[in-house]
Amino acid sequence: MNSGKVCSTLYYMSNTALTIRTDPALRKALQERALAQGKTVSQVVREILEAALVEQPLAARTGHLQGRLELPTQSDDPWRKQIRERNWRP
Repeated sequence: MNSGKVCSTLYYMSNTALTIRTDPALRKALQERALAQGKTVSQVVREILEAALVEQPLAARTGHLQGRLELPTQSDDPWRKQIRERNWRP
């Protein structure tokens, strides 16, 4: 029974192996990236996993959202009025 999945075994630091299953398109994308960067597929996957697992401060993870919230400029909402009155910024 072949579901079109590819099984890859990644050897990390010569003593730990991790086997993952991917579809052929993902495997091809990894191979193309590795070739473009002059690295092995294992090196590329390792770098992707390490980057994904790095602890980042909240500001670094959400900085792209800054200035994205759009609210109506005029509102009769009492909460909005109270927030404006107590906000220390002009």
